[in-house]
Amino acid sequence: MVRRKKAPRNSLRCSLLRRNFSRSAARSAAAERAPQPAATEGQGATVLRHLAGLLDSLSAGVISLDGSGRIRVFNAAAERLFIISRAAVMGLTFSEAERIIRFDDTALQNLWERLADSVWAAGAALELEYDLPARQGHRRVISYSVYALGGMNWSLDDGVVVVFDDITRKKEMEDQISEARKRLQAVFDGITDGIQVVDGDFRVTAVNKSMTALLRRKIAVGDHCFSACVFGAKICEDCPAAKTFDTGLPASLVKKLRPSIHPAADGGERVVEITTFPLLDRANRVTQVVEYIKDITDRVRLSERLEHSRRLAELGEMAARVAHELRNPLNAIAGAAHYLAAEHGDSETVRKFTDLIKRQSSRMDKVAADLLSVSKPMRLQLRPVNVNAVIEQALDPLCEHIGGQDVSLSLDLSSRLPFIEADEFQLEQAVQNIARNALEAMADGGVLRICTAAAADGGSVDISVEDSGQGIPEKNREKVLQSFFTTKVKGTGLGLTIVQRVLRNHGGEILFEHPAPGGAKIILRLPVRQTMEVNEQPEERRAQRA
Repeated sequence: MVRRKKAPRNSLRCSLLRRNFSRSAARSAAAERAPQPAATEGQGATVLRHLAGLLDSLSAGVISLDGSGRIRVFNAAAERLFIISRAAVMGLTFSEAERIIRFDDTALQNLWERLADSVWAAGAALELEYDLPARQGHRRVISYSVYALGGMNWSLDDGVVVVFDDITRKKEMEDQISEARKRLQAVFDGITDGIQVVDGDFRVTAVNKSMTALLRRKIAVGDHCFSACVFGAKICEDCPAAKTFDTGLPASLVKKLRPSIHPAADGGERVVEITTFPLLDRANRVTQVVEYIKDITDRVRLSERLEHSRRLAELGEMAARVAHELRNPLNAIAGAAHYLAAEHGDSETVRKFTDLIKRQSSRMDKVAADLLSVSKPMRLQLRPVNVNAVIEQALDPLCEHIGGQDVSLSLDLSSRLPFIEADEFQLEQAVQNIARNALEAMADGGVLRICTAAAADGGSVDISVEDSGQGIPEKNREKVLQSFFTTKVKGTGLGLTIVQRVLRNHGGEILFEHPAPGGAKIILRLPVRQTMEVNEQPEERRAQRA
């Protein structure tokens, strides 16, 4: 007996796979050669039922018309809206259906007519709206669109489909959003401080009315914030919005506005506080920044007045010590002057200098008394005063300084100045303080010009003192009237403070001008009572002193 060799298991498996594949291929080839049977009517009915169920499951109403305009699809949503069955309208045109249907609601009939008219605008009638009043009186809004069948090369012969939906809830939400937006805009515009929102390019995306009123210019959405606010032609170096964009944290800045562009109500400088807050997206990235701008001019001025009052209180304490130490020597000087005048009364030179000593001693004693009450209103002893004479008296003690500093004195004193009611000693002190400051500003020599003039309407008299020195640095122009502020090594910082108080006590004002060539020009403007007579002088005083 011969034993057959056992085949490997892998070889048997491969043979079975080849045999099964051959059989499958033979069956596939036979199936391809055999004619394909057509879809049975039962399968077609199943597909139609599936499509009908799909259309009925939609919340939107669907009405489809064939090329002849007859209704072929009328889903359940359409039945619910028009309260008619699809069996009543299938195969009919819109016009035929309208003649046989009795609409209980004229609003539904009007909607039906609108849909019929829109069929001829297929492709153009998209997302149209119709207000459909409900029987209970509630508003309903229907949105409808008409599309042509047939893809790109469509025509009405291919049929159309009308799709409509109840968008009442959507419209109600839109109305609520619109009302909320209006309320927020009213609150936004009602805030008395300026608010604007800027994006990453520093363009304004929203701005309230107070911002326009604050800056006194129109700011349009889309403008750069720095150009709209006239802060400059580029992003400000100290821009708090840029800092907020970089850090994602609020920032704040106090900024002074240029009076020439953003003047205060009285024409002075305005101060604003700019505070910025970030607006974040879902990823906590800063997309926009809210800029809150508040006018703090009044607050800053109040703070300055409080600081001024504090300085005056300190000045009062210091003045008490100075006056105590000053009055005793002054009394001795005045007594010696009286003795010399009595002993040498025949000498014109002695009488001239003793009169000067007594007058200046009296003035210094009065200054000491005023320093004691510097925190109180200065006491006035009003009488008719010749302004030109007061200026000459104020310059007498300075003549030695004028000659020693190589300074030329130019006087232009008007001969038709009216008398003014003033305190002669206070006015002399004010003029002397201004002239002394001018001389100290011209250590290397120069020209000191002093002029007087009456206003055209006769309501005031101006005393102008102009020097040819270096002028007042721009950074110090706001501080020169502050008590104790001085740039001098031995100065007390009280000269201009006293001048300002004298002018205020007389109802006048002190003005500063800065001539282009250099130097400084200070104008003391004093009011004139209409009853005062004009001080006639022989001719215009014009003198040049070396």
